[in-house]
Amino acid sequence: MGNAKANSRVRAPILRRGEVNCRGFTEAQEELLLVLVVYLKEKTLSVTEAARRLGCSHGVVSRAWDGLQGNARRGRTPVLTVEEELAIERKILFYYFRGAPLTETDVCTAAQFYINQDVSPQRRKLARNIFKDGRQVRQWMVGFRHRNPAVAKVTDRPLSGVREAATSPETMARMMALLKQVRKEKGIKPCNIFNADECGINARELLASRRNRYLAPSGTTSASILVPGFASDAELSTCLPVIAADGTHLPPTLVFKGTPGHVKRRRPKTGHNGAASWQCLTYVAPPDALTIFKTPTGMDKDMWTQCCIHYAAEVCSTTRPGDPKMLIIDRCRVHIAWEALEALSKDNVEIFVLPANSTHATQQLDVVVFQPFKRSLLDELSIVTRDVDISNSKLGLLEVIEAITRAAATTFNPTVMKRAWAEKGVDPWNSEKLHKHTSHSLSVGRKRKSEQTLSHLAARLAPSVASRRHNLQWERGTLRTTQAVCMDKDNRRWFAEKESAKSEAEAA
Repeated sequence: MGNAKANSRVRAPILRRGEVNCRGFTEAQEELLLVLVVYLKEKTLSVTEAARRLGCSHGVVSRAWDGLQGNARRGRTPVLTVEEELAIERKILFYYFRGAPLTETDVCTAAQFYINQDVSPQRRKLARNIFKDGRQVRQWMVGFRHRNPAVAKVTDRPLSGVREAATSPETMARMMALLKQVRKEKGIKPCNIFNADECGINARELLASRRNRYLAPSGTTSASILVPGFASDAELSTCLPVIAADGTHLPPTLVFKGTPGHVKRRRPKTGHNGAASWQCLTYVAPPDALTIFKTPTGMDKDMWTQCCIHYAAEVCSTTRPGDPKMLIIDRCRVHIAWEALEALSKDNVEIFVLPANSTHATQQLDVVVFQPFKRSLLDELSIVTRDVDISNSKLGLLEVIEAITRAAATTFNPTVMKRAWAEKGVDPWNSEKLHKHTSHSLSVGRKRKSEQTLSHLAARLAPSVASRRHNLQWERGTLRTTQAVCMDKDNRRWFAEKESAKSEAEAA
């Protein structure tokens, strides 16, 4: 077969130029494939011989022979055209960015309605021969995702509309621009950047949430997991860790139910019966941890103030004294306390307040550390329950503290903590790390926002952020938006006026 014969038979190429080049073909191979496809259609050339001439696999030639693109499988011709499937893909992405993603059932139902109502009778008859009543099945969705790689199956992650709106590109860019400016202005080193947040622990619910595979007798379909009882002061607790950007951490604060000043102790499993054999709380708690007893165990303004005074007096004043430091916290009302901010400012600690309703994307401890910490705590509590008589005894406070200590020692390691700071783009500074947590559409009526890198947006908003550097604003008992609180003369007077007005309102 010569070139003249080939040219006389080539009427219209089966593939458009560039469609098969994703296989790494050269221009010469692509030209040859366009010619060979014609001979394959006329059955004057075998697929094996065409693959040998091209120097590629049998499957590449087969897909080109069928006129399919990319990695599509061979088989029957799709019921919907390429343009119709592209329209479905656009709708799937549209609803995803609206925060109301579609399921496979939604897409199949819509496609069935389209086939039964809007297509020609000939195509409708063909579709009903393939699918029952024109309704697509699961295998069609598998092929659809294969032909449209922009669509994938993911698991849901419930997120409130308030949190979605709080992570707009402008908000994230302002936060990163302010963070960069404060660090540069103060010369704050990574070892002096801290993040603190509360982690509530319900030991009973944590043990009841176990979903693992266990060994059991043959023929058993499930295993009954017994949840032990807990002492009244051991079931609920709060842990307040403080981590630094260099991979270190400060002694945590533990809050338990009880009366301040009450001594907590237990007898060891082995030992003498004398008074010297008693084990106190400090024996099993993390080293240098601050332990607070109060009812209820949740964080309040007085306890937060006590924690800040403790860290200012015992930690910040002795750890790199004189160096400027930064403490990153969320916008919770209890964190904005006059006494706490005043105590930290005396040791040159600046407070960086995260944007409201954005901790699921910006809080280092929330996003990276707390989940493995609770998973490790669940494993430690499970080990403890194996060593007790679940039917006739309860787990006490010191057993729970001992499990928390071991879980903290496992979780709060330099690798996990450095990853927490790196994923949030704080150290090293990289605002693009927050791109996957940033919302690009705020409501149904607005179009999807244009893709603009957070780095460029932060650079553009930097002058505006700098002009509002010390302009604190108050709303509903707390700071209004992202702030870096430096307790200078003006801010001290501003906070004093707010505290005074609040006290007068409560008295009235």
